[in-house]
Parts: sequence; structure tokens; C-alpha cells
Amino acid sequence: MTRDTQGRGWTRGGGLPFARGLVALALVLGCSTTATPSASGEGGGPAEGVDEGEEHAPAIAPPDVPLPDVPVTYADELANVDARIAAIRHRAQALTPSWVTLETLTGALLERAQLTGDYDDYAAAEEALEEAFALAGEGTGPWMTRARLHFTLHRLDAADADLDRLSERLLLDDRQQAAIDGLRADIAFQRGGYGAALEDFLRIAEAKPGVTSLARLATYRWKTGDFDGADALYKRALEEYDGQIAQPRAWLRLMRGLLDLDRGRYHEAYAHYRNAEAELSGFWLIEEHIAEIRARLGEPAAAMDLYEDLIVRTRNPEFMDALADLKEEAGDAERAAALRKEAREAYEALLDRYPEAAAGHALGHYLGRGDAPARALELAEANHTLRPNGEAKILFAEALLAAGQAAQAQQVIEDALASPWRSAQLHLVASEIFAARGDAERAASELAEAERINPRIAD
Repeated sequence: MTRDTQGRGWTRGGGLPFARGLVALALVLGCSTTATPSASGEGGGPAEGVDEGEEHAPAIAPPDVPLPDVPVTYADELANVDARIAAIRHRAQALTPSWVTLETLTGALLERAQLTGDYDDYAAAEEALEEAFALAGEGTGPWMTRARLHFTLHRLDAADADLDRLSERLLLDDRQQAAIDGLRADIAFQRGGYGAALEDFLRIAEAKPGVTSLARLATYRWKTGDFDGADALYKRALEEYDGQIAQPRAWLRLMRGLLDLDRGRYHEAYAHYRNAEAELSGFWLIEEHIAEIRARLGEPAAAMDLYEDLIVRTRNPEFMDALADLKEEAGDAERAAALRKEAREAYEALLDRYPEAAAGHALGHYLGRGDAPARALELAEANHTLRPNGEAKILFAEALLAAGQAAQAQQVIEDALASPWRSAQLHLVASEIFAARGDAERAASELAEAERINPRIAD
């Protein structure tokens, strides 16, 4: 979710859709590839009576990559995945038990999880993997599939270990080696190893050009401040994708919108979101960004209607927080408090179940509330330990500042500033930290840089 309670215009912590989407791309493109899962995303399109904003859509030039004549619906996409899962289960029951069949089942379950964001789907995939490894012989098994699952759930060490086991095989074809190299580069990026990640991203994109390699490189360009370069790569990936599954096209269009959001280009972001919706109608991940941008464009009533519907369909605590902010601004403090209480309970339940995957998401809640700085710092440190990339460093520094540890916050933010990571978020938080440290000159300089990247960052 991308609505921050302090109006900064940056993403609530915990794993952006690009991380989830890269794995989804690998899956659907046949490599076994929408942050990590959220709460359940089951459901069809918007509830009856919800204004989808046709009359409010910005007057923007037509999309530079043509849209489909008729959008695929989320319900249809989900039904197709479910039909494949049922067929694989039927085949598994009819044939002699095989870990290969169970790996195929796991891939379909992961595809469903990427679509729904439902932790139950990830649990089902883990169960199928356990059965597969129980059947596999010594030294064999679905190592790559499990490595991808671990990566999605932010278990980077476990993903590395599985890749090591897979690499021990004497015979790996080019496709398998490319998959290993790509995931290792993704892991390096999440750990802040930007030089190694970029080297591998470029090498893979040259040796095996395709949608996934282009999207990986686009993500790197985005997070290191080359917004135009990132957009060109996402556009190229969108042009090259020729698959039948709609989610990758919708995800690529969504990423282009998030690029514009990071630069404060709200109308352009909205146009990309609506293009994504034209690819995959009723997809909760797109609709939550439409709700957020409508709030930013001064349409709180429409945004609240959308969030109400999304909460009913998904029970996602991030949407509860977003609606709580809007309700509070509208004067409904009682409903806002109830939503925040429910969101906190949901986050803590998710942390009990999947601590690595949920840490960053829950951290956004605690930082936004500001009422439990010790808990926020605990989560921020855990999140940073798991994946010390630029986003995690920024959140860790902010949590340290909120906990009254400005000197330590400066050390962390200096590390982030010394890295290739570049965002308005980074420079805004740096400005706050330097101001707290009494360095008015650096605070002003960092704020100016934040506003250069995103003129609306401090609105």
C-alpha cells in the first residue's frame, strides 16, 4: 500500500509490488516469474455502486503500448489458475507419486499466491514442496522452486542455500543456470550489493533478453534514481510480452504508474493505473493504488468507498490503515481508531505466522502510528537484518529517530546516502535526521534534493 499517514508520497515499508511481481513474471513466463504477500486478495471486481472514477480520469495521451480490446477479469484469471491446480492434483492422485508433479503443483499454487496475496496460498505451496522433497531422492528435488518461495517470503539465507544445492548438480542447462544467476542477483540487490546485482542484471539481459530480465534491470534503474531509464525498460518489457496471462501486463503498467507516483506525477500515475485496470479488471492490487491516487487528487469520498470494498474482499491491514487516515481526516475518529486496532491485530497475527515477510509491512503501520516506537524499532532492525537494501535502511533510520536515537539514525542514513539508492524518500528522511542533529545546512540540502525528485514529497 502506498499511502503514508504523514503525506510524504512514498511507499509504506515492507516490500513493493515489484519484488512480488518479478517472481510472478518468472513463474508465468515458464522459468518454473505484484513484496511479499499481503492479506488475502480473493474477490471479484468492485462492489456494486462503487464509483470507479470514469468522469474523474485525467485527460492524458493514449497509452504508448496498445491496450486489449476487452480486459481479462481478475475472477477469470483466478478461475484459470484454480482449474490448473485442480487438474494437477487430479493427475497427481491418478499417477505414481512423483516430486516432479508436486513441483508443478507448487508452481501453480505460487502463481495463485502471487495473484491473491493470500498467505494461505503460500502455506499450500510450502506443504506441496515438503511432500515433493519427501519423495525426492538424495541430492534431488525442486530446489529452484523452493528458493523462489523463500525469496518471496524474504528468507534470503534459505534461498541462497537452495541455490547452492541446485548448483552442485553436474549438468545444468542454460535455462537453469540463467534462473540461478537471476535469483542470485535479486538476492544481492535485496542485500544492498548493488554493484554485483547490476553486473549480473546487465549480463543476463544481454545473454538472455526477455521480459523478466528487462523488468529486473528496470527495477534497478528505478531504485537508483534513473526514472526515465526504468520507464523505457518497463515499456520495452510490456511490448515484448506475448503471453496469454494478463497479470504480467497489468503489473508492468502498474510499475510505470508507481514510477510516476515516486516523482509526484499523480495524474500520469493514475493514467497508468487505469491502463493496468484495462488489462486485468477487478485486481485488488491495482484498485488499491487507484484508491490511493484518488485520495491524493482530492477525492476522499471515492477513495474511502474503494477502500471499504477492498477491506471486505481482502481483510488487508494496510487498507485498514489507509481508510483510517481518511476517516480521521473526515472527522470520524471512532471509526479510524477501530480500523487501526483491527489493523494492528492483523499485523501481529501475520508476524506470528510469517515474521520475515510481514516485518516490513507491519513496520509501516507502527511508524505511521508513532505510538509504539520500541516496537517499530524492533521491526525495523529485524527488517534491515533480513535485507539491508536502501528501503530497509531508510525505515531503520526513521525508526531510530522516532526512538530518540538520532546519532544512530544518522549513521544508518549516511550508509544509505553513500549507496547508489536514490529516492525522494531517502532525502526527506535524511533531511529530518540532519535537522534533529542540528545540521541545518545539510537538512536544507537534502530537502531540496527530495523536492527535486518529487516536488510533492513534503505536501
